[in-house]
Amino acid sequence: MAFVLTTQRITFALALSTGTVYAASAAELPLDKPQQQAAALPRKTASTHPAGQAAGKLEEITVRSNKRAQQANTTPASIVALSGKTLQTTGVRDALTLARDVPGLMAETTSGSANPRYRLRGIGTNDFSANMTTAVGVSEDDVFLDSGASQGVPIYDLDHVEVFRGPQGTLQGKNTTAGMVSYYTKKPTNTLDGYVRGTAGDYGLFGEEGAIGGPIIKDKLMARFAIVNRDYDGQYYNGRTNNPTGGYQYYDMRGQILAKPIDNLSILIKMHTGRNKTMVPIDHVGLLDGGMDAQGYVQTSSRNIQNNGRTDATTRRSGLSVNAKYDFEGGWSLADIFALEWNHFNVFSDDDASPAPIDYQENIGGVARVLSNEIRVSSPQQKKIRYIGGVYYMRNLTQSYSQQPLYSPTDFGVGGNASSFNINTQDAAVFSALSFDLTPRLTLDIGGRFTSETRSANGEAWAYNTDSSNPYDASNRSLTYINTNTNTFIDPTTGQAMSGPPLSKTFNKDSEDASLKYRFAPGIIGYLRYARGFRTGNYNTYVATTSDFSLYDPEELTDYEGGIKARIWGGKAQLNLSGFHYDYNNMQVTILQNTGTHTTNAAQAVSNGFEFEGQVRPLQNLLGTFGVTYQDAHYTNFHNASAPTPFNGGNPVDLSGQPLERAPHVTANFLLSYKIPVSFGDFTVQTDWRYTSRYRFQAWSDTHPTTPAAFLASPQVQALVKQAFSQGPVITGNVRVAWHSLNQKTEVAFWLHNVTNQMTYTNAFGEFFNRNISRYPGDLRAFGFEVMQSL
Repeated sequence: MAFVLTTQRITFALALSTGTVYAASAAELPLDKPQQQAAALPRKTASTHPAGQAAGKLEEITVRSNKRAQQANTTPASIVALSGKTLQTTGVRDALTLARDVPGLMAETTSGSANPRYRLRGIGTNDFSANMTTAVGVSEDDVFLDSGASQGVPIYDLDHVEVFRGPQGTLQGKNTTAGMVSYYTKKPTNTLDGYVRGTAGDYGLFGEEGAIGGPIIKDKLMARFAIVNRDYDGQYYNGRTNNPTGGYQYYDMRGQILAKPIDNLSILIKMHTGRNKTMVPIDHVGLLDGGMDAQGYVQTSSRNIQNNGRTDATTRRSGLSVNAKYDFEGGWSLADIFALEWNHFNVFSDDDASPAPIDYQENIGGVARVLSNEIRVSSPQQKKIRYIGGVYYMRNLTQSYSQQPLYSPTDFGVGGNASSFNINTQDAAVFSALSFDLTPRLTLDIGGRFTSETRSANGEAWAYNTDSSNPYDASNRSLTYINTNTNTFIDPTTGQAMSGPPLSKTFNKDSEDASLKYRFAPGIIGYLRYARGFRTGNYNTYVATTSDFSLYDPEELTDYEGGIKARIWGGKAQLNLSGFHYDYNNMQVTILQNTGTHTTNAAQAVSNGFEFEGQVRPLQNLLGTFGVTYQDAHYTNFHNASAPTPFNGGNPVDLSGQPLERAPHVTANFLLSYKIPVSFGDFTVQTDWRYTSRYRFQAWSDTHPTTPAAFLASPQVQALVKQAFSQGPVITGNVRVAWHSLNQKTEVAFWLHNVTNQMTYTNAFGEFFNRNISRYPGDLRAFGFEVMQSL
């Protein structure tokens, strides 16, 4: 029966692909005059249009999330598009700090900016293993970055970024449930251009960035090269090592060559490589009297941290992509996007966040090798029926490993625990999307995708005898409790044989979306959208005992939303309003246990909310932007959720009605920029602010335990746990003052970040066996300056 259903779905998807190609090809219905004129205009390669901005209008950004060039304000979806220049002026330097500029986007990490985890509309992941699957997808230049460690993209020489809210089930490289973050770098052109930028600031900040591009053979061969390097000591001090912590050192570089051997063929080859090393500060909260932990340590200062274990996180990433496009006569085009991506991330953590002699620490990491290829065909854009369709293939080979020198499942606190698993993922999909101009004002978009993804796993986990002089030497094994090659699954506490999960499974899923867009007037549209996406099943590989190694099922999210977008006041103002309702089934929830993590499928969840965003330029030299998001994201049926053993005595907790983790009810962004012309150029004064309401870090941390361990039983300690596992309401703001030369090619800027010096935290986990909670502090107030010179 399953085979018959799978065959029917494949047949349906293929029929949609071939049938709609014919329909789009046959459609020769004439367009209305404004559409014909728009179609006849030459295409611009740049995504932003500063000429309109100079005339007192808002900047316009062309987005490509639907695989066609389209203005963001005419796209029937909730989407935020920000230019590279905007990100540079607000201090966004990487994937982690991008969240400051996008209402409703949350980002956190336990390993610095090297391995961010995004959330949109309350949906995301808490998994930090090497083989995690993200709910918010990330792509760079139309290449889907399947490995989480590749998603820590440094932001430099960027054309723009698009943040698409809602399930992506048709045209993106792989299905996602929460949305998509798409980066588009600057491409080679026929014009020689480039820039250099130097940055310096307090806490040892120094950075250099530059790019140069232009023609090698005019109209035939063009190239661009960009590089960034940044060093930072950090704002915290590790009293144990007598060194600053919280800093980083990263570099990244990319080279691109664009070849046009004939007029209708373009081939873009891109290579990139980079490295990011971050020193991660870990803050300590003791759960015993006076803030003490089980070993008698008390942290006395939030800035003076005492980590005696390693806390460095390192990520290396490299890649090659080839994007070839052939334009046929009649307006049809064929594109082939081939990519190879490689990354290695390695994270050390001083789990107990203290200088205590019993040093609870660990090392996790992994290596991922990803090959992908997408072939896509597109019909002419100026017809009344437009088509995009194609096929996608991806293979991801990931090794995930972990070591905990004192976390032995047979001799906890004395011996060690280690694991190494290989996950092989093969993803194949066929997709189609159609756009119909039903009337000159009304457009219908429909799309569908069928995906077949196979996951297979092999590896082992073992307890080992820890050598105090070399605690990460796991070679002296005391018990191998998982070995998939010999079908060994042993309960390490009893020695009894257990059954393991299936070592290979194929998930066949279809997804679809549809939207209806109506043009009320020039510049004003309304839309309704339906979308269904899924996140595939996967293996738990961060194991502390045999039962942790398990296979969980796909999750599915259905989105119903509508919105209005209005560009008014002669192009000087843009207002966007969208509302949504999410139905979430079989939701994947990652619970951090005493040691190890366990991802399971929750029963159900919902999220209801809205986004209200806008830009206004009342004067040519004055710009204001704002964004407000509200969401009520909560579990509707999750009665048997797991929690760390001491929290509720090993018993499950009921999360039904509880809010989702990292899902603040309200976020708000505001930016104001004013340009002051002077005889020798101009000064631009800019300030941007963000408000985030309270949210919690872990799914279980706000619940009231019924059978807690004795040391967690008092109301005072339970209140402390609730507070330590959350971030309270917070407002943060930045200020920037920049001078530009008359020809706009020189800039000197001074900036101040986190003006009010707010203390924030990005994550926390419970070391309950040591009677403490460990937290990850955020950035404090910092200042600096930068100088840029353009060609």
